[in-house]
Amino acid sequence: MSVVPPDWFAQTDDGGTGCYVHLPFCDRICPYCDFAVVRLRHAQVPRYLRALHDEIEAPYDDGPERIQTLYFGGGTPSALASGDLEWLAATIFARFRTAAGSIEFTLEANPSRGIEAFSRYRRMGVNRLSVGVQSFHDDELRRLGRDHDAAGAVVFVRAARAAGFDNLSLDLMAGVPGQTLQSFGRSLRRALELGVDHISVYGLTIEAGTPYAAWNAREPQAFADDDAQASMLALADDLLTEAGMQHYEISNFTRPGFACAHNIGYWRQRDCRAFGLSAAGYENGLRYANVRDLHAYCDAMEQRRTPRAFEERLPAAARVGEAAMLALRTSHGLRVLEFERRFGIDARSAFLAAIEKSKAAGLLEEAGGAIRLSRKGRLLANEACALFLDPELSIAR
Repeated sequence: MSVVPPDWFAQTDDGGTGCYVHLPFCDRICPYCDFAVVRLRHAQVPRYLRALHDEIEAPYDDGPERIQTLYFGGGTPSALASGDLEWLAATIFARFRTAAGSIEFTLEANPSRGIEAFSRYRRMGVNRLSVGVQSFHDDELRRLGRDHDAAGAVVFVRAARAAGFDNLSLDLMAGVPGQTLQSFGRSLRRALELGVDHISVYGLTIEAGTPYAAWNAREPQAFADDDAQASMLALADDLLTEAGMQHYEISNFTRPGFACAHNIGYWRQRDCRAFGLSAAGYENGLRYANVRDLHAYCDAMEQRRTPRAFEERLPAAARVGEAAMLALRTSHGLRVLEFERRFGIDARSAFLAAIEKSKAAGLLEEAGGAIRLSRKGRLLANEACALFLDPELSIAR
């Protein structure tokens, strides 16, 4: 019996608001990770949850009455007790007058955690699991510092499907130390064999201050160079699209109807309310992010101070440039007429220099009223998209 795609994206719109909640706790900190995470100590959890509750319930002006997507990210949200997650979800749904089950609700999960809680996850409204697999090779997982093995990841994904989750995503990483093009291809094929609905493929980046940065400084030959990583990403494009998945965003592939509505909200520059330490939100052109330190965040909420580390009201040019950069990350690309309706500008004029330079380098293609990254451009997306961050609005209106 085939599963009917939920197609949560079709139930959202650009005027709606998403919600992100950051749960920073991890059983262990992976050596490549630069996210705002902390080692799980159960004594810290109640204090953090109280702080989250206070931030969620704090009054604010011009906020959304309802939300159209919800995302629990981390960290490892599934490291928390299912009862705590259930309480937190209920708090969010009550705060925003949104019924559980009526919107896409993603929970990030580690294959070593949470398999016994699947039924409670479903009852609290989770309808999309994002599973951090990274690789289906035990030696690669050990180098990544992961606390699961390949067999455990397979068991986790199969159990999630058996528990009734009809929207499963998993993450894979390209450029793992010791990884080859062949081993990466086997991980891709294993993911396809499992029949998941969505696959995110991320190239490993070396972040300053991480153990991987120190390792890379000592032994750079242990890491894939840019050409090797590009070959892996090109292989992902080939294998996954040949299997019928849509490459709908630089790092993301989906079966038809299973695109992540929450993440599409970011790429379409939709508003997103964000809670928790380091959580970054965007509302009516205001970008903000909370402090990254756990105790500083909790202190702020207990002392009834704002937890925000910064706020930035984007000027018109920055908002237009960011919208173009985000649009180029998607398979739809920058749609010229849509840009004119949204911003009242001629996109070809505003980005003339960027378009000409990118086309000359083979990074762009244009068809059907849309400007898109070429295959080469997708592999050099950071460089290509950066060219569009500084539009010339004076000649575009």
